[in-house]
Amino acid sequence: MRIALYNLTSTLKLGGVESFVWDVSQELALRGHEVTVIGGVGPYRTVASASSNPVKVLTFPFVSRAFWQSFPLLRRAYAEAKLLERLSFAVAALPTLIHGQYDLIHIQKPYDLGPALLARRLGGGRVILGCHGEDFYAGDWLLAKQVDGAVSCSHFNAQTIAPRYAFTPHVIFNGIDLNLFCPGPPDPTLRIRLGIPETAPLLLVVGRLQPWKGFATAIQALAQLPKEVQLLVVGEGEVRQTLQRLAHDLGLAQRVHFLGALPREALPTIYRSVDLFLATSFASETFGISLVEAQASGLPVIATNFGGFPEVVLEGQTGLLVPPREPAALAKAITTLLADSTRRATMAEAAIVWAQQFGWAKVLDRLEIAYQLALGTA
Repeated sequence: MRIALYNLTSTLKLGGVESFVWDVSQELALRGHEVTVIGGVGPYRTVASASSNPVKVLTFPFVSRAFWQSFPLLRRAYAEAKLLERLSFAVAALPTLIHGQYDLIHIQKPYDLGPALLARRLGGGRVILGCHGEDFYAGDWLLAKQVDGAVSCSHFNAQTIAPRYAFTPHVIFNGIDLNLFCPGPPDPTLRIRLGIPETAPLLLVVGRLQPWKGFATAIQALAQLPKEVQLLVVGEGEVRQTLQRLAHDLGLAQRVHFLGALPREALPTIYRSVDLFLATSFASETFGISLVEAQASGLPVIATNFGGFPEVVLEGQTGLLVPPREPAALAKAITTLLADSTRRATMAEAAIVWAQQFGWAKVLDRLEIAYQLALGTA
């Protein structure tokens, strides 16, 4: 198949949807498909390929949403500004999308429905809508009903989409590289570099430092734990200074370690070097890729009972679920597992087995079936 993975931000930033696009492109190429990633002009323009059929990357200019939001009427119209940003991108990218002779055009946001459907009419490629969140806007449901297929990263997300679009997307969980995220030795220098005692229990959060990730809850929970317990924060974002200030105000500055953004290849040894992984989001979480990575690496998880998290954590067996934005409940769950090393070890073993279903081989099998259904060849 000739497949276009069309998503403006894939070449602009790192994130869950963007990682999905790059990983899927690589895995599809390994299976012999001709894959093109189409994104905006940005720093991410290449993808490593172990395949004899490398992924092609094309970038096109666009007018940033920040420009559109500079107009008074659009200042708070977030969805409309994103839509205009995407449409400006389509002006440049559409000729390639039409004349690329693609069998499938796989988009990741409803904002791209119009250009993709126009390319289908003029160029013939079938359209797959990938659903990773809501991203609704006026009239999107009229366009969505015309797609040839739709996939969603979780049942939670599919159930959110269904009432608006009058169809339920085919659920295909996001995938991970099980050769990278797997049991192995910890980082022998981590504690030395950070000045952490060898016996100190270590907690970990990973993700963009955004308000809705709930990392403030993790810091507040730490204040209720014994002073030897410490927290590692991996990621960058707009609330880093706010979180650092919170840690300082709670007297935890020496117990909260901000490691910044790390390449994905560095994460497995971090996962293997700590005792528990915390996922504290209270909004905008339709899956939870870091939870799967942690479990595949043999790490028990404590996550909020929100969004797609309950679908990727086997409650009571690979981790625990707690209410969002409740530091006391989180602290209690942490205390329970830190006090029971045998239970943590049992959870770690179960987590490794549980995470196998998220390996790319199984995910791509399901995705190829969705593609075949859209093409009418299944």
